[in-house]
Amino acid sequence: MGRKYSAVVIGLGIVGSATLWRLSTRQSNILGIDAGAPINRLGSSYGGSRIFRQAYWEGTQYLPLLSQANDLWHELEASSDRPLLWRSGGLFIGPQSSGVVPKSAATARAGGIDHQQLNAQQITQMFPAFRVQPDMEGIVEEGAYTIAADASRLHMLNLAVRSGAQIRFGSHVLGIHRSEGRLLIRLSDGEVIETERVVLATGCTLTDSLIPDLAGLLRPKSVPIYWFNPRPGSADSFKNFPAFLYELSDGRLLYGTPQITETEPGIKIGFHNSQQTDLDMGTQLEPVSRSAREEIAECVAALFPSLDPTPYAAKKCIYTMSPDESFILGESALLPGVFYVSACSGHGFKFATGLGEWLSWAVLGESLQHIAPAFSKARFDKAG
Repeated sequence: MGRKYSAVVIGLGIVGSATLWRLSTRQSNILGIDAGAPINRLGSSYGGSRIFRQAYWEGTQYLPLLSQANDLWHELEASSDRPLLWRSGGLFIGPQSSGVVPKSAATARAGGIDHQQLNAQQITQMFPAFRVQPDMEGIVEEGAYTIAADASRLHMLNLAVRSGAQIRFGSHVLGIHRSEGRLLIRLSDGEVIETERVVLATGCTLTDSLIPDLAGLLRPKSVPIYWFNPRPGSADSFKNFPAFLYELSDGRLLYGTPQITETEPGIKIGFHNSQQTDLDMGTQLEPVSRSAREEIAECVAALFPSLDPTPYAAKKCIYTMSPDESFILGESALLPGVFYVSACSGHGFKFATGLGEWLSWAVLGESLQHIAPAFSKARFDKAG
């Protein structure tokens, strides 16, 4: 038998790292395990930047979690010796008949989020890098920001270790079972770890074998992302470039972030709801297809005339989709004491600090059904 821990977090992407950080502030003798490396391109959390926004077109039900997550992102940055949050603001554009702008405005009003509604002419005056058709409108959320993704996650892990947590990378979990009131975690090297509580935050691999609770619910998708350089002489257009969403008239939704580090230069842009293919880990690190590159180049040429429309780099990310594209948090019915979180469905990074806080509460005895009823798996049981 291996070492005993009070709690073990399996999966150290952004939600697992946030959980380990928050748990380390409340409990000693905890362990974080991940099968990959600290920066893992076969996951959903790697990269230079992510968007944080609270004028949330996806719905007002996210407002309490957004508020808590926002506070914790700022707490995280305050503990760092370098910036983790860039005050880029957020610009959300769509046709006047679309959902993105009016729904963003409705959530902003409900949550008391400072925002400004703009017509097409006002958008181009404030943000000259954008080309906007007359039938478009927008929302500006000045308090939105761009998160330094890799740096933030690594800082969470640093804080957890400083508080006494242990971390193992490159360690595969083969199984979890309960014996005599304790949870036993079997590792690929033959070691068996004993613990009282487990948090599973393994993203797209959550349903593979460790627990059966979410079998058949999750759909992992491969989604390309791209980087573009400004055309020569146009750098001034991007001095105050915001994090953005841009809904096209055909329903495709683009997102993007400004450059915040020298290690990831240029503007990051991708489709949120297009170019998704079923995940194949065997091809995830292969180049993005020519047809996908051509599609994004056509959009960039039309919407951002000051950008070179040919992406200088392209990679693939992973979305783990739930049936309603919202989150799933719960405690395993067959393995009590095992808590799971997954299916961030392409918009979960910003919530990670809040989700980690909730999961740390669950480990210490609070009911997830009470903390986060809107994200319970039970909503799918009722639908069925």
